[in-house]
Amino acid sequence: MKKDGFYNVLKLTWWVLRHEELYQYCHKNRHYDSCIDGMGCPCCWDKSESRFSYLYSCSQEIVELYEYEGYFKEEMAIFENVRDDHPALMHWLKKNEKLGTEEFILFWIEWYEEKLEVVKPFILKQEALDIKFKVEEWQYTIRFLEEFNELYWNSDACPN
Repeated sequence: MKKDGFYNVLKLTWWVLRHEELYQYCHKNRHYDSCIDGMGCPCCWDKSESRFSYLYSCSQEIVELYEYEGYFKEEMAIFENVRDDHPALMHWLKKNEKLGTEEFILFWIEWYEEKLEVVKPFILKQEALDIKFKVEEWQYTIRFLEEFNELYWNSDACPN
């Protein structure tokens, strides 16, 4: 899945699909032998089932966010048509408000490293994996967030 230091989202998607059954098993057994009956505790965090379950969940989140890439491509085409039409632009901002201010805020703050031109998902406890993607794979997501954030937070187009 990793080539030249970068992961590929489509290959990661395939990996998630291929390992769904293993994830179900690991997720169900990740707390087996826990000192707190049926709950996670430090004694079971290093179990392979627990580590795999967590990694799979994080990978699944990456894949789910990437599914918006097509939507953002469409929204950028709409944005180009409404850029100079203030009422239509405000409607566009309102329509995408939840995505821009909630669902993709961590992508913008933590994942996208503009200076390095890389998308590096924040995955707690898995820093050693060095999971990162080329910005080209997320080009519409990044472009959407650039335009949305500039308009929503920094312009008069959206009175906050």
